[in-house]
Amino acid sequence: MAALVAAAAAPQYTGMKIARFLVVSTVLATLAACAAEDPAPSTAVMPPGALGTNGDVDVRSLDIAAYYFGQVIRKPADAATAIAALDYMGGELNTSPRWIDMDPLTRAQMLEARETVRSYVGISQAAPSQAVVDTMLALAQAYGTGDTAAVQRLLASPIFIVPPAEVQAHLSHIPLMPAVNNVTTRADTLFPDLGTPS
Repeated sequence: MAALVAAAAAPQYTGMKIARFLVVSTVLATLAACAAEDPAPSTAVMPPGALGTNGDVDVRSLDIAAYYFGQVIRKPADAATAIAALDYMGGELNTSPRWIDMDPLTRAQMLEARETVRSYVGISQAAPSQAVVDTMLALAQAYGTGDTAAVQRLLASPIFIVPPAEVQAHLSHIPLMPAVNNVTTRADTLFPDLGTPS
């Protein structure tokens, strides 16, 4: 009799173990999927009056990025301004609810453009966008006013992974980068439909 009871109980015990295993496996798989999701890209906040506007800074940033990256940039002040605009919008397009309806490809390519320009200039990919934007805006002002002491101090910023002289050389000549030009132009043309504040 005891043997029969044990035999009857065995399948139930095995079934409980399988059910518990499946629950644990599902929870672990869900946690792994959450961990695998890409974190939101670093996004800066533009200071008031940045880029020569007290109006829509997103629109102004797109205009500047599309204009300057559509040509060879030979003036360091212009290069710094363009980099600030691009770095800011690369994050903004991917984090702000305002731009949620922009196609994912354009948003992803704006981040790639940010990475491309950072690599060329010698900016760390790990640098927070706020640090990049702040440094580039300050550099644009220092170059514009001829403040060489401020320029040299800013070129030694920890956001850079190459020597100051190399950063300055790159800021003095940013070649036309077709992929960067294409995506900044496309994003700029899309903003009247997708980015107009309600």
